Amino acid sequence: MEEARPGDLSWRLSSHPITLLCFLGFRISSLLVYLLGLYFTNNFILVFILTTLLLAIDFYYLKNIAGRRLVGLRWWNEVNTSTGDSTWVFESKEGREQNQNKTDGRFFWLALYAQPALWVAVAVIDVVRLKWGWLSVVGE
Repeated sequence: MEEARPGDLSWRLSSHPITLLCFLGFRISSLLVYLLGLYFTNNFILVFILTTLLLAIDFYYLKNIAGRRLVGLRWWNEVNTSTGDSTWVFESKEGREQNQNKTDGRFFWLALYAQPALWVAVAVIDVVRLKWGWLSVVGE
């Protein structure tokens, strides 16, 4: 069997395997609940709420944990109290390219761009199938 090289898509090569697996788990779980939810229950509201909660958890984990640990990115919002103006601050770790694990980076960016593409595909399928109620979940 061929030995894995740095940058290959194998979670075993990750510098932070638990962070990576949780990140991928949250990314995948919202889609699975949405796609398979009605096979286990006929309750649209339950599937809607579970999908929304999983997407919120995914966003929190992406922003506060996975982005920082896997690729060294952080961002936050600062509000000027005197004017009320809102400013987004983006920060990346110094020397990030030299110290970053290539496997972590590939998983992070692939999952970051693949999930919205899958949600768009699900939205198109729902339009074709005339499932208008489900578009409220997809359009989040």
